[in-house]
Amino acid sequence: MKKVLGALLLALIVLTSMCISNNNSSTSSTSSTTSSSSTTTETFTLDKAKFHFYMYGAATCPHCRKMKEEIPKFFGKDALTYYELQGNEHNMNMFEQLYQILGVTGVPVIGIFYDGKLYAIVNGEFPLEYADDLVEEAKKANGVLFITDKTYLIPENKTEIINKLEYIFTNGEPSEV
Repeated sequence: MKKVLGALLLALIVLTSMCISNNNSSTSSTSSTTSSSSTTTETFTLDKAKFHFYMYGAATCPHCRKMKEEIPKFFGKDALTYYELQGNEHNMNMFEQLYQILGVTGVPVIGIFYDGKLYAIVNGEFPLEYADDLVEEAKKANGVLFITDKTYLIPENKTEIINKLEYIFTNGEPSEV
């Protein structure tokens, strides 16, 4: 009974805190996205067709809506798999595992895969033209980048954790994009 109440409490906390942690950072990244998009797309070095984004989000979150719109525009309509949390118990259970591993409480949480491999996890909105930089940096650092209010590295030798994260991002129940 305590475990069920704990899970319900966690779900309530997650749903009520969605988007709260991202409000200040999104306005600055939005202005940089629009002002630099013409120059940065020319310097995009990796093959856009090899990118895939898996995103846990909520329909009520403006940051999630923005990323749901922008990822397909920038990378193509098949580049995004979206997992709605509200009203989906399976996705909430998967998100709870992200919380246990990474401590994330807000959405969106986006797994950036390149050529089928997880290279970065971003908690919040980010300028999509930097996706190639994130992958390149993760390759150089030999691990998976986790970007939230700070940047962390999950070293590639932490295979159990990385495999678990890849599983969580690739095994949600997809929702309409």
